[in-house]
Amino acid sequence: MDLKESLEECDSFACIFNLVKKSVEDTLNKRRDGLMLALQYLPENLGAYYGLGSNFIVMNKALLEKFRVLYDEKATKSYVFSVLLHEYLHSLGYVDEGLARELCYHISKATLGEEHLSTKIAKHGIAAFIPEHARGLKIREREEIDVVESFDMTSITYIG
Repeated sequence: MDLKESLEECDSFACIFNLVKKSVEDTLNKRRDGLMLALQYLPENLGAYYGLGSNFIVMNKALLEKFRVLYDEKATKSYVFSVLLHEYLHSLGYVDEGLARELCYHISKATLGEEHLSTKIAKHGIAAFIPEHARGLKIREREEIDVVESFDMTSITYIG
């Protein structure tokens, strides 16, 4: 099964993130384990962020909810892949935004193909996929942060 098919089969953030890590390892030969994901309502101009030196990726819950309203599940998985890939690259030390965007596009193109939605998002940015009329779509915002359980289990070892 190729990466595109695997992405379509994913049913969790953890599954998508494992594909992100595989795509980076296959193209850049780099890997990092032990990251966590949180969802939080953030300003619309911020899709996600990775706090340098931390182990947290924080994804904008409002943009994710807008994407879910506008697009189907397959497209939403592509969006999540693109966002997680970009932030994962930051966690690997690629802190320059321009370089992270360039690598995100390169990796998406190499592993998913030029026509895949994740590649298009990496190339054009998420704003190109949220129409003007939807930018004002009000999502009920709350200040809490939701930590996604069992996100990156690859760093967990069992003694037995």
